[in-house]
Amino acid sequence: MPETIHRFTHGGIEGAILRILGDEPRSLNELVSEGYKLPEDRTLPLAYTCCYVRHRGRHVMVDGGIDGDEVAAQLATLDVKPEDVDLVLITHVDRDHVAGLILQIGDGELTYPNARYAIDAGLWRLLHEDGTYDELPKHLQRLFKALVARLEDRVVLCDRECEVADGITFVPCPGHRPGHAAYEFTTDDTPILHVGDAFLHPVFLEHFDWPVVGDTFPEQAVESRMALIERIEKTNALVIATHFPWPGVGTISFEGSRVEWVGP
Repeated sequence: MPETIHRFTHGGIEGAILRILGDEPRSLNELVSEGYKLPEDRTLPLAYTCCYVRHRGRHVMVDGGIDGDEVAAQLATLDVKPEDVDLVLITHVDRDHVAGLILQIGDGELTYPNARYAIDAGLWRLLHEDGTYDELPKHLQRLFKALVARLEDRVVLCDRECEVADGITFVPCPGHRPGHAAYEFTTDDTPILHVGDAFLHPVFLEHFDWPVVGDTFPEQAVESRMALIERIEKTNALVIATHFPWPGVGTISFEGSRVEWVGP
């Protein structure tokens, strides 16, 4: 049985990566645009995770996974109750990142009823516009409308790089999706930087300029990846990425122009 919880510590901060689905192998050539496909394709193992961080007295979730009941059960093994969570940091609103913010059983209550929810202000406005829902399948329409209704008085809106709580910084990096964000945690050592889906796999660290077919705005995503790489090189952050091979937490090595992922 695959590991479902990976605990980590860094700079006096404790956290855990929570596996929300089984790993999914993806073809590199299916992810990149024409002109970037390789003569011999590569299979990329992608994980599906969300993240819990105990930071300066706060219980913090980065995204919520797909099934809130399942994530709550994982948190229970860490002696954390959903009611303990003070802050949820939303990287973007793809289903595998936010469906778990609403419980699947009962009346669809919030999984984390006492939390505040950080989100990009422009994305929040989009979720209030009828046109946003025109091309979406019905299950996503229901999910997003339910989120808007339940989070209306709980959001922390961010329209630029800013501190959303003591020592936690919202870092805009749009492109993969509108309003996509990373979050940086100050520690007693180097920062922890959760990059969400800005990088789907370590190959896009080394080749950050490769447009990804699944990105909503591929050129903007390339710019965001470049900015994040520059930030990581400057800060030497511990990096967490939602879909990197399990557990998706590690550092990045810089040798000349070469950028390389170093796992746990």
